[in-house]
Amino acid sequence: MKKVIITGFGAFHTHRENPSEALIREMTSFKEEIDYQTTLLPVVFSKIPGKVSELGPIEDADALIFCGLAASRNEITPEKIALNWVYSPERKDNEGVDFHVGRPLIEGAPLALMSTFNVEGLSDHFNNDQLKSRVSFSAGTYVCNQTFFEGLNRLKVKGLETPCTFLHLPSDVDVKKLAASLHHFLKTTL
Repeated sequence: MKKVIITGFGAFHTHRENPSEALIREMTSFKEEIDYQTTLLPVVFSKIPGKVSELGPIEDADALIFCGLAASRNEITPEKIALNWVYSPERKDNEGVDFHVGRPLIEGAPLALMSTFNVEGLSDHFNNDQLKSRVSFSAGTYVCNQTFFEGLNRLKVKGLETPCTFLHLPSDVDVKKLAASLHHFLKTTL
């Protein structure tokens, strides 16, 4: 049986509902076909490195998918690039921390890492399932990007090429339809 690690976030800032939390709950309904190991991550800069390293033995995973809300977007956006950078002068995390001056997430790590997931194929698949999607080349510089970069860097350090991406979700996404589409894509491509 294939194993997929999938994460989401809870409420943050002014967003009381996060579709990524609903998505990871929905993915567990498909556990007979794929072993979905789901984790709800905190929207807290200082906790992300530890939480990503606690995701379990990623060596055994067939894919790693991080998910989060992008309220300003109206499409599902699989991310292609994670930056080794944090900068959030206008948005605090759930512990009130923000970064008015940018800095690297991990000293000595590459400035950017590319997704190891077929994000173009996934975006096309979502569009074919009548879910608006486009590939994104900016996961931002907030906690979502931090999570994505931490995951890709962990794979790089271990010498793994496990498919890994971050899915940014609009606030009005049909979570049930998205879960079914994502499950179908993973079932047919992994």
